[in-house]
Amino acid sequence: MDIRAVGQPISASQRHSYSETPDSDFYQTLQSAYATAAGRLAEAEAVAGEAGPRATEALESILGRTHVELAALRGVDSDTQARYARVLGEAYGSGAMDHARQFLAGLSAEALEAVRRNHALADPINVGAISEEGARNLLLPEGYSVDLNQDGFDEVGAARVIHFPPKAAPAAVREAWFQATASMETGDVMTYGLIMHGAIYGLRIDDTATTVPKEPDDIDSYRQVVADFLAALEDQRGLLTPEQYARDKDFFTRLGALLNA
Repeated sequence: MDIRAVGQPISASQRHSYSETPDSDFYQTLQSAYATAAGRLAEAEAVAGEAGPRATEALESILGRTHVELAALRGVDSDTQARYARVLGEAYGSGAMDHARQFLAGLSAEALEAVRRNHALADPINVGAISEEGARNLLLPEGYSVDLNQDGFDEVGAARVIHFPPKAAPAAVREAWFQATASMETGDVMTYGLIMHGAIYGLRIDDTATTVPKEPDDIDSYRQVVADFLAALEDQRGLLTPEQYARDKDFFTRLGALLNA
């Protein structure tokens, strides 16, 4: 499995800050991948000197490239990823995504710890304190998530995570975004994504919106955000370094042109 934008592959930097909603075939596809690769994964881990690349290949076929890449960045070993893959295989095989909290409550402490580590959560998972959305996203590999209440934030356990473009964004917005950020480093993609997300959904303090959100499913919302940012950039030019001004001006001008194409 690999995340694709409008049918085309996207870069690692883009994938690390973007999340798709699983389609109708996702769960069966992962189950099939797990059934096919589980034995190969166990064999790879048992072969001294070959476990690394062989285990990685097997894990990518189950969890997807994005999950395995992020796991490597976070220092999550292949054994812990394999344990998480087994949890997902069990969840999907039993139809647990319709009652994710109940499924998580039945896991062993060791299995819950594997889930926690794969999602880089700071604290142990308290199943009784999380929502169904938070539980369901724990049972999805990185790169995939659901936003059940459609508030623009993905609950992952007790954490709230943002991704950009949001799930409600029109396909034309996603295509423009991926073209505009194609050669960017991960940090820059995340920074501009955070700016755009805040402008679309409104800035929040103590979970209360402090600005009026826009319609995330309307391309005109994104066009207006870009136009507003470019106007603000000119107003505040004297407060910015020449490098920051040039960088932001270039990016938002390109994004605006793509959104208006």
